[in-house]
Amino acid sequence: MGFRIVAAALLLCFACGPAAGDQPVSARHLDDLRNGCRALTATFYRGVAPAKLVAGAHAGIVDAFSAAKHAAPPLPARHAGQDAVAQIAAAVSVARQAKVLSETDLTYAALNGMARAAADRYTVFLTPKQLRSFEEPLNPPHVFGIGVLLQQDERTKDVGAAYVAPGTPAEAAGLQNGDVFDTVDGTSVHGLDMAHVRALLLGRAGTTVRVRVLRDGAPRDEVSIVRAEVHAPTVYQKLLPNGIGYIAVGVFGEPTAEEFGAALHHLQKQNARAFVIDLRNNGGGYVNAAVGIADHFIHSGPIVSIAERSGTTEFDADANADEARPVAVLVNHYSASASEIAAAALQDAGVATLVGSRTYGKGVVQQITYNVDGSAIKVTTARYLTPRHRVIDGIGLVPDVAVNENEHARFGDPAADAQLAAAIGIVQGKARL
Repeated sequence: MGFRIVAAALLLCFACGPAAGDQPVSARHLDDLRNGCRALTATFYRGVAPAKLVAGAHAGIVDAFSAAKHAAPPLPARHAGQDAVAQIAAAVSVARQAKVLSETDLTYAALNGMARAAADRYTVFLTPKQLRSFEEPLNPPHVFGIGVLLQQDERTKDVGAAYVAPGTPAEAAGLQNGDVFDTVDGTSVHGLDMAHVRALLLGRAGTTVRVRVLRDGAPRDEVSIVRAEVHAPTVYQKLLPNGIGYIAVGVFGEPTAEEFGAALHHLQKQNARAFVIDLRNNGGGYVNAAVGIADHFIHSGPIVSIAERSGTTEFDADANADEARPVAVLVNHYSASASEIAAAALQDAGVATLVGSRTYGKGVVQQITYNVDGSAIKVTTARYLTPRHRVIDGIGLVPDVAVNENEHARFGDPAADAQLAAAIGIVQGKARL
């Protein structure tokens, strides 16, 4: 079976290869077109016929000319039996002669049209700029500072620490969530906006910044903090009243599983009696991050199954679960993809209560094929199934306890977050059993 699958993929790629000696565009752009063709015919979970890719590329080029307010020149006739990449490259070459759009722009237009030919809303072509915007939240950029997420009070305009990330210089210096910055290097920062305070806190790794904060309105002693390389966290944690550990996951990025483990262990050391995991407004990310989070709570059995063209792969718990206290998971309509993988695994395993509203329903997996210039094509490669083989795509997850979001909700504040308050009530009840 494995040989037949590989052979089929090779045949599909061959059907999209360039004709011998025919390279009407640069080698780099020809590689980009070949990558797109291969991804859409061999990797895309439904597959796209080469003839459709050619038609899609032509449509993309025509649309690009229209956007530039020019009529597209006549493009070469399409032939179903001829090599797809060679036909698309020939169209790019002909369009380039109009001297309206560059070869790069035309290649991108062709790839964009090819992706649209898949008729799948998650299969898209990404320019270098679009790819950076897509990947940056999943791989937070590193900066040189102290490790504090800033916020500005709407009333007083004072800038404070919304979150002090664990393991950072700020935590080591004793800064806490809610501290308000009073002075930086001896100069008052009252009245400065958040961008200016941030600029004062950033600096070269190894340099020192002197900080004084107000805590509950009272000034603390000035502390010296040595700057280091830090990154914006994807996981936030705090201990709520009555020993409720609250962990909010902003995105399922590259560092998320490790950050979640650190947050969980931090709350365990604080003797949390129960946990609320907040996945609201989390649009997903990497599947392995979702599996890594679920692993903390599920002792055995499947976490998620990925159904591809070549077969189904099951990801099982690794028997390293380290938490058995009551858990509730907050979800809403904007919880999608990897959020739904984690939430469904915990729900199906019976280790957590889902609270909130029905999730988005994105039950498909994408793979990115990168080009040398930083552009890429993202294609849907599979759909995922919950441990109980539920299909989520287009359906979503139904919470165990439905709670509507209140007006002017402040996520993470039990006094102004009805869904969180309901989740706390549930886990508190279980913790008393």
